[in-house]
Amino acid sequence: MTNPPSNDLINSWLSLSLIQMKVAAVLEAKLTENYELSLKEFYVLLFLSEAPEQKLKLQQLESMVGLSQSAVSRLVSRFEAKGCGALERKSCEADRRSIYTSLTAIGQDKVDRAKQTVHEVLQEAFPVDDTQQLLKQLIQLKQS
Repeated sequence: MTNPPSNDLINSWLSLSLIQMKVAAVLEAKLTENYELSLKEFYVLLFLSEAPEQKLKLQQLESMVGLSQSAVSRLVSRFEAKGCGALERKSCEADRRSIYTSLTAIGQDKVDRAKQTVHEVLQEAFPVDDTQQLLKQLIQLKQS
């Protein structure tokens, strides 16, 4: 008869998930309060700011933000409806079926300011160098 698996791994996973949810909730609240941005909207601006030519196809944003195609499309549409001028949608010259979303100068300024707040929240949530090292190791595990 085999021994049942240890609950340590499950408990560790649940603890990690709880930490992530709590930090995400604080990030969401701070971004909404300071910049009228949801966390997902911040991710869109961040990924666009880091992309070549600061533009990505909606399909690329799906996997990066972790939403379905329709959810990303609605997110970008709501973002545009705010009228803040942070994003522009353009048809792809090579493939008219594809649509690019690009970051404007206003969007770049917004994400630059928001990144400072995100950094402060993360620094407060993970103040110890050992914790930051652990987070880096988790990222490395994800990438391998």
